Amino acid sequence: MKNFFKKIVVSILGFCATYIYNKHRPYIVAVTGSSGKTTTKYMIGELLKGSDKDVAVSKSNLNSQYGLPLVMLGYEKSPVNFWGWIAVVFLAPIRAISMKKCKKIMVLEYASDRPGDLEYLTSIIPPDIAVITNIGVAHIEAFGSKEAIAREKWVLAQKARDKVICAKKVEEISKTLPPIKADLVVAGYSKTAQALNIKSHKGFMEFDLLLFGKLQKSLKLKMLGIHNVDNFLLSILCAWAVSGEGAKLLSKIEKIEPLEGRGQRLVSKNGAVIIDESYNANPASMIAAIGNLSNGSLGRRVIIMGEMKELGNISKKAHQEVALVAKKAADYCVGVGGGFEGLGLDKWYPNVEQLIKDIEEIIKGDDTVLIKGSHSVGLELAVKKIMEN
Repeated sequence: MKNFFKKIVVSILGFCATYIYNKHRPYIVAVTGSSGKTTTKYMIGELLKGSDKDVAVSKSNLNSQYGLPLVMLGYEKSPVNFWGWIAVVFLAPIRAISMKKCKKIMVLEYASDRPGDLEYLTSIIPPDIAVITNIGVAHIEAFGSKEAIAREKWVLAQKARDKVICAKKVEEISKTLPPIKADLVVAGYSKTAQALNIKSHKGFMEFDLLLFGKLQKSLKLKMLGIHNVDNFLLSILCAWAVSGEGAKLLSKIEKIEPLEGRGQRLVSKNGAVIIDESYNANPASMIAAIGNLSNGSLGRRVIIMGEMKELGNISKKAHQEVALVAKKAADYCVGVGGGFEGLGLDKWYPNVEQLIKDIEEIIKGDDTVLIKGSHSVGLELAVKKIMEN
């Protein structure tokens, strides 16, 4: 019965989303990737803010077969219970028919947790521009291999009408994948967008930017990590393609603030610096965040790592590799969840509730603390506890 209800919900929402799309024909920017897609989507939206374009950016994690249609219907978050979904499904056709207009440009996030997800999402809302941040091993349990993940992500590129914007590593992988009809724009080259002289400072990344062959010096991004510089390169290329405003977009870079749980830099009452990456984690993003902690941190370096979910048969090896990198980079390492059990960390807890009981003893006044793990681990509760006390 439950699965039947889900199918009904997906069918009705998908039909209504396609109806709105066909009626109003917004220009669709679709962002996907194993990590960084929410941050990249957000950056694109921030760069396009204040332009003469009529732009909407999907909120929260509305990126699935349920969430993406909700964006088209004008919702900013998902219902929280069964009756909320009943109301949404009942009202969806009415909202779709009565909608007089929608934004001319929509920046949307397309998630894929299992094979076929992107085929479905692109069938109900086809992309004009596809942005692919990277191809990693997130959700590999459902796909079986990195090659299968690559094929899934590349579906977005195959469906794009105008442009496909991706990083160098994605371009390399794409050579083994089906050809595309859209123009391919690859970040990381001087003829497109390339970051030079990258430096990490307290709370921001500083770099020079070669943008279509023109040098822009000393740009500052309030998001830590080279991976966020890479996300910015994709974002500036996409925003340029959509708006045509060129270098004017660069004046907005310093106004881009980190999202909660995605690299936000906080200072606790006892003076500890907290790098809040609690929203999610996979092996690549975890190692990138750890590398950033080891660059320029003052005082004791502490890492609190939540286990990484949905890694299937590579889970044990992935957790071992991350633990090894963490132990080399930090003065004190804490693991939370079964994935990090027995890996020689300074402390291990089965769950976040047990961690919270000891959190005040772990964090000292001059520490720089990285907190990162899969969303289901709930490390945002640890961040909240630290900031309260």
